[in-house]
Amino acid sequence: MKNIKTYSILIIASLSWLGCSNFDDLNTNPNTSATIDPEIMLTTIEFLPGANWQDQTRYFYYPGGFMNQWTGLWGMVEYGGNAQKSAPEMSRLWLKYYPDVINKTITLIDATKDDPALVNINSMARIIKVQCFLRLTDYYGDIPYFDAGKGYLEDKLITQYDRQEDIYNDFFKELDEASKALDASKPLAKYDAIYDSNINEWKKYANSLRLRIAMRLVKVNPAKAKQEAETAVAAGVFTSNEDICAVTYEDFRNPSTGIGKGNGVANLIYGSSADRGSEFWLTTEIVEVMEAMNDPRLLNGYYATIQLRDENRTDVTDLVLNERGGPYAASTMQAQRYAWDPNSKYPGGPVTINYNGEEVAIEYRYSLLRASKYIQAFDAPFINIGYAEVEFLLAEAAFRGWNVPGSAAEHYKNGLEASVRQWRIFGAEVNESDVTAFSNANPLTPGQELMDINTQLWVLHILDPMEAWSNYRRSGMPEVTFHNYVPSLNQSNGQMPRRMEYPSQEAELNTSSYEEAVSRIGEDDWLKRVWWDVEQ
Repeated sequence: MKNIKTYSILIIASLSWLGCSNFDDLNTNPNTSATIDPEIMLTTIEFLPGANWQDQTRYFYYPGGFMNQWTGLWGMVEYGGNAQKSAPEMSRLWLKYYPDVINKTITLIDATKDDPALVNINSMARIIKVQCFLRLTDYYGDIPYFDAGKGYLEDKLITQYDRQEDIYNDFFKELDEASKALDASKPLAKYDAIYDSNINEWKKYANSLRLRIAMRLVKVNPAKAKQEAETAVAAGVFTSNEDICAVTYEDFRNPSTGIGKGNGVANLIYGSSADRGSEFWLTTEIVEVMEAMNDPRLLNGYYATIQLRDENRTDVTDLVLNERGGPYAASTMQAQRYAWDPNSKYPGGPVTINYNGEEVAIEYRYSLLRASKYIQAFDAPFINIGYAEVEFLLAEAAFRGWNVPGSAAEHYKNGLEASVRQWRIFGAEVNESDVTAFSNANPLTPGQELMDINTQLWVLHILDPMEAWSNYRRSGMPEVTFHNYVPSLNQSNGQMPRRMEYPSQEAELNTSSYEEAVSRIGEDDWLKRVWWDVEQ
């Protein structure tokens, strides 16, 4: 992981001539100059996925509203528990990724494919392409893939929707070829914002991403899942938190629209003003799981704290907990509830604490656990995939009897420890005694191995609701309740949505391709399942 501060000015400047003029067309010319600078373009496609505050808002509403990690915001409840369909919200990933990240990535791959001196940049771009398309296809299902981004390059203005199975098969091919093509003896990228052109780390990243993708197939094609996972592990996946694939942004408050130099997730979670505080509350459901395990990420305030509504967002967690009494969960908001709703499981009210010799009254909702200052920091890392996830996936592979080194129990223990140590890259002071006490007290439970593993992946992906949702759909775990508090409003019949619906523009502008894709799933509806999400 490399800090992006050195390159952010170059990226922002480059976007003025790398930008698209029509963001509704997935085949828009990705550059208005006759040439591109591959060095800057690489940094740009690394930077963009985590840079836009408004993009992250949409991803935390859909599917963050489904996954019962955070709640409180109007959108997370309306589009989550109340299951209100919003075409603009569901379309956001498509309408941002295709004309922006995808077009730039495909252009970079095309511009570097025939130049041996640029083989490393080309290979890195191919890996990033898989990372970005994985999000798109897991979100929607069948999507334009093989011809996407080629409107300018090859005059392919109408693109077909490729089958997700074919897309996944190409993911494995791309990661295999790109990883093998990486060559430390060839010129290195000057501005690689992830690994500073450490070729070995890029290979580990490709293989770890391949492992994640392989595990998606456990229901639809377990033999293929086994084969691809074993191949990825044999080639070399992450082995420590030093391998985490992440980009670190600047300590910068982004504009309310468009990209900025700060972390888009942090800018979203920070809230609208300094003294109002974050509007993301940790849910009762996730806190109960963490508290039962004495999870340091909860007890030490890495995930959430109770904060005063001052500019410093002063941590008063201990004072409120002592005053209120009861467990941490008694200071939480139930999933898929609004900030002003009462907690029916842990009834409570406002709290008055003695702070610096003064009596301070705290309104009920602000006396509950909200996103920590680690998460709100504008220069927080944006993690694409980490070591802890790899260890949990290895634990599942080992439990399934696949040919991977180590036992399920060993990998699970490693995953628990890595998931806590990971917070050091956010600036937390992690005590090793807390780490070992946590893992020693929570061994893998015989007979509940898959539930334990996938529950921890749910807890781990606290800042990546899209991945949490994908892992839930492929595993069915943990037992996330999709609430139906207001049946008269609910547009999913109280069921968990399984995909996002295509943008309405596709039916109008890419009609034949859209209709063919819809015919394969029966209906463009969010209760239809993507290819690998087999009902069992």
